[in-house]
Amino acid sequence: MSYNVDMAKEQVSVSVSFRTGRGQVRKLDALARQQKRDRTQLIEEAIEQYIELQKVHLARIDEGIAAAEQENFATEEEVHAEFARWRQG
Repeated sequence: MSYNVDMAKEQVSVSVSFRTGRGQVRKLDALARQQKRDRTQLIEEAIEQYIELQKVHLARIDEGIAAAEQENFATEEEVHAEFARWRQG
């Protein structure tokens, strides 16, 4: 299949239902009004950001596992230096 056909499949909208609290919906609707967007747009954006963040997290975990399998660990001095850097920041 070509790239265009695959992309067309991705563009087809499907309905997804979930439950959340009224307070969350009120906050979401307030943001939508403030941004002159609709609820669906904000939910789609939130889902996309979540998916991208999870991809990054999982890639970092895989990198760490690969490094550990090669016994490529930080030295004690490197660990202390990193903690010191975070305490200062």
